[in-house]
Formats: sequence, C-alpha cells, structure tokens
Amino acid sequence: MIKLPGDNGAASPRLSIITVVRNDAVGLQRTLASVSRWKGGRTEYLIIDGASTDGTLQVVEAYRALVDHLLSEPDNGIYDAMNKGIALARGDFLLFLNAGDELLVDPEELLDGCGDTTVLVYGRANMRNPDGSLSYVKGKRLKSNFRFFKGMPLCHQAILYRREAMVPFDTAFRIMADRVSTWQLLRRYGLRRSRFVDRIMVNYYEGGFSGSLPPSVWQEEEDRFYRLAGVPWYRYKKQVNRLFKERVRIPLKRLLKRD
Repeated sequence: MIKLPGDNGAASPRLSIITVVRNDAVGLQRTLASVSRWKGGRTEYLIIDGASTDGTLQVVEAYRALVDHLLSEPDNGIYDAMNKGIALARGDFLLFLNAGDELLVDPEELLDGCGDTTVLVYGRANMRNPDGSLSYVKGKRLKSNFRFFKGMPLCHQAILYRREAMVPFDTAFRIMADRVSTWQLLRRYGLRRSRFVDRIMVNYYEGGFSGSLPPSVWQEEEDRFYRLAGVPWYRYKKQVNRLFKERVRIPLKRLLKRD
C-alpha cells in the first residue's frame, strides 16, 4: 500500500476532486492535465489507485505537486474505490472525475452562491466516443426524480455532491451505483435543494468498464434498483415503451417521410 496524505493542518477545502484509477496511465495523464488547468486554492485533489502495475504511479509522480492525497492499494471495484475517496475527502463538495475524464470548467466557480442547503450541483457533459468524436451532450434540468427510472439522466462526472449529504455507493451494484446513490440523495432532500448550471463541465469518454458487460448484467442491476425503489413494475413499462417505439413509432415516421 502507498499512502501519501496531504496537509491535514490546512483549512477545510471547499471542494474535493476524487479520481479513481487502475492500470490506466494514458487516461490518467489526460485527467491530470485537465485538473492542473482548473484546480484552485480551495480545492484538494485525491487519487485512489487500485494497486496499478503499469506506469500509472509514475504518471502521478510527474504531477505530484498537484495531488494532495494518493492512496494505492487493492480494492473491490470502482465504487469501492470511490467510497475510499469519500472517506478521505475533507471538502464541502465532492467531484468524481475518473481516469480518462477531462475537466472543462472551474468547479469552484460553480459553487459560488451555493447556500448551506444545496446538496447537489449538476451540469452537462460531452459524451465522447473512444476516438474523441462527440456522441451527444448529456444533462439538463431535472423535473422529477422519476427520470432516474428511465435511465441515468446525468453524468456523475458533471455532479458536485455535498459531502455531508452524500449517500455512499452501494458496491453490490457494479455499474449503476452512481445512478442509485444520486436518486437516493435527491429522494431524501428533494430537487429544490439541487442546483442546475447550464455549463458543459466535463468530457466523458465512453467505452469503459460498464460498456464491456453484457446486457444481462445491466438488466439484473436495473431490476434490483426498481425493487429497491419500490417500482418493480417499471421494467415492464420500459419494455412496452420500447416495443411501441420499435414497431409503431419508428415505422410510422418512415412511412410519413416517404409520403
């Protein structure tokens, strides 16, 4: 285990940026370069490494002045590593910027004007293909927590969570614990205690761990989420909506275009 703490005698920071990584030196280099452009005096930066065996730690060393806390030890997956970051963080708010992601704004600026009752600040994210081309932009003002049942409406890399209100990630979920925790936080405190900023906060590169898993894993986790939320029937609603789209709406649009 490598454990390099920051200055615990310093005043508590406004923001903690947490990056989790394992054997991704190239992606981490991109993330560190972006954080170096925006990290302010009220921000601490933590890297939680899963005992990497490639050149990841050498990349961290090259940016040592930027990193306030490095923890390198085996973990039980991405969300376990993110929970370790929560436990070590001291900031009022948390930003989870994983290896490969790029920060595009000054996150401290986004927190200016936030009152003590705000538990979540969220914006938009460029969802990019692995080759860097833009797939789409994700994130808009939430009107209802029910939106989380359709899918994850936000990119968690474009969310600032108040640390004291943060719901730890449920490590029983391998790929959608961020969706579950964000829904739980907003259910507990209400949308009125969240704040939307119409800014593109990050570049997120698709095709990571979650994209490598079969659809059956996604379905099993989504079913578990629905049971947790008390809406097990929502699975069938989605299936009906999908069938209607595939067999009625899309063919009808094609037919109308021909006319």
